[in-house]
Amino acid sequence: MNPRHRRLLIPGLLIVLLVVVVVVSFVRRAEAAEPTPRSTEVSRLTDPRITESSGLAISMRHRDLGYTINDSGDSPRIFAFRVSTGRTVGVTTVRGVTWRDTEAMALDGDGRLWVADTGDNQSLRRDVALYALDEPGPATATVDATRYPLRYADGSQDVESLAIDPTSGVKLLVTKGVLGGDVLRLPARLSTSEANVPGSTGWSAPLLATDAAWSPDGDTILVRNYISVQLLDARTGDVRREYPLPPQEQGETIAFDVGGRSYLIGSEGTSSPLLRIAFSPTSAPTAAAGPTPRASGRPAATDRAADRGLGAWPLVGAGVAVALVAGAAVVLRRSR
Repeated sequence: MNPRHRRLLIPGLLIVLLVVVVVVSFVRRAEAAEPTPRSTEVSRLTDPRITESSGLAISMRHRDLGYTINDSGDSPRIFAFRVSTGRTVGVTTVRGVTWRDTEAMALDGDGRLWVADTGDNQSLRRDVALYALDEPGPATATVDATRYPLRYADGSQDVESLAIDPTSGVKLLVTKGVLGGDVLRLPARLSTSEANVPGSTGWSAPLLATDAAWSPDGDTILVRNYISVQLLDARTGDVRREYPLPPQEQGETIAFDVGGRSYLIGSEGTSSPLLRIAFSPTSAPTAAAGPTPRASGRPAATDRAADRGLGAWPLVGAGVAVALVAGAAVVLRRSR
């Protein structure tokens, strides 16, 4: 074999090995976890402008109102929608900013909405930041937001999760690590002129974390990835429980309902569904009751998948493997 090709082959084999490790880890986690909870499809985000819902927040001040943002490449806008119907009722545009890869959002206890422009798939960005604005409500307007620049002590990180304690204002970020994430705590007082460096909590998070949410009582933090959710003790970071989530096209979002007795999960894609799951920090999850669930003459697809145990997750893992191996092949071809 040509020595140059051999040098190119070794990185490719390492990538394939990493893919295998990740897929096996996904499947083993799913096998070891509790049964998949039953979920209720509450609504669908049918606005054609919402194609990559990547952040979710549920208003505590406005009844039946939620907020979402698109992933990378969209203008700096926030969609307000009715949770029960999925219908958009307002669009707030943030004046004078450019968002590169917005991945998460959360509401604090003071009525401020926070947006995390922290996505960084290649771990190269130097311009990641949080943006804060007054909760917009069901309105269409152009507003200003306060920008808080970020810098990580260990270099650039891909972060898709933001959680804010509504009782204390503590803010956490979760890194999206291939083999596991880290939970970072932001300074109590944030600067608008200097980079804010979050410190390590020493807590670990599941691999490929895509979103997080803090319970209204401040007691529990949910951290999700594409297939499961972990319940962390908000005081110690200990994992109380972990269980699979219903299959989704690309599960990206999670947020608590008002009152904290259930939470919503969402995914990217057009007409993406919002699913509601009952929440209890100690007992097994069950289907959650909620307003205006979508009617169906047969069991929901998520319920049928739950009855099959792992359901679609091995296929999801295989898909991830194929995609990454294909990407590795492209890199090798370009290098040659």
